[in-house]
Amino acid sequence: MALQSSGAIKISEIKAELGSSSNSLRTLSAAVGFSTPDAMSEFYGYSNAPGNTHYYTNDGVNDYVKGAWENYTSLHNTDWSISVWAKINQTSTASRQLWDFNANSTVNSGNTTNRIFLQYVGNLNRLLVRIRTNGVNFDKQIPLHDNLSITGVSSAGWKASNRGNVNADGFCLITVTYDASATTGLQAIKIYWNGTELAGGFSNNNTRSAATFGSLSLGAAQHSITGGNFNGSIDEWAFYSDILTSTEVNTLYNSGTIVSPHLLHTDNLQEVVQFGASNSINTHAGIYGGVINGGTTTAY
Repeated sequence: MALQSSGAIKISEIKAELGSSSNSLRTLSAAVGFSTPDAMSEFYGYSNAPGNTHYYTNDGVNDYVKGAWENYTSLHNTDWSISVWAKINQTSTASRQLWDFNANSTVNSGNTTNRIFLQYVGNLNRLLVRIRTNGVNFDKQIPLHDNLSITGVSSAGWKASNRGNVNADGFCLITVTYDASATTGLQAIKIYWNGTELAGGFSNNNTRSAATFGSLSLGAAQHSITGGNFNGSIDEWAFYSDILTSTEVNTLYNSGTIVSPHLLHTDNLQEVVQFGASNSINTHAGIYGGVINGGTTTAY
């Protein structure tokens, strides 16, 4: 038998395929055309992840997911990690927001004083993670083309025609870890593409101070100045209350196609946002009053 290229695959089917072949799983994966043979994320439905049935697509105009955030509001002095699966759909390069913590609950509110966010900066082809408190920045910025072997994204910019190293559904896993004890953005913040840390980058190292980040949005900016709504698809956003190691990030990436974070490091997993049919949100904990404004959900 041959493993199909889409749809759920049972563990018994993988065992049967291995049993009828002298090849390794790595060889079999490459033989059916997967771009990253070592990544079990290429095998649809490999994990028994709960709730992993749909992904959310934002058209980049007025769509967003948002909710109030009840835990870990002082994120400037707390270790954390955030992961999200993302698929870029925009046809031209532009700055877009993937996730955004804010002190204001209104999307596109113009409040830029206290925010923490992950953004793609289009004109510089960079991923930017910024902790902004009392109007000053502590951040890290890494050009995707400086890590071409990892991201696969050239200087032409991150867009639908230049998605880079992604799985069979066009998704990559972007993971951010934050060490609150570090003194510079370069030391404090790590950004991973799939299971590999991006090297180099630039930083601002201004003073971090107490702030409340009581609102979370996915796929939209909770401000109106730097960047806009994400034109693409997102899934399995997860927040951890500690720093994931590089091994754990790699495990998260390799555990299954858009794997549920419930299966990894659960002691410090505080929040998971997943998607089901009819634009519903399945949350692990923490976010309340969550809404989806526009957008669509698609079954795997």
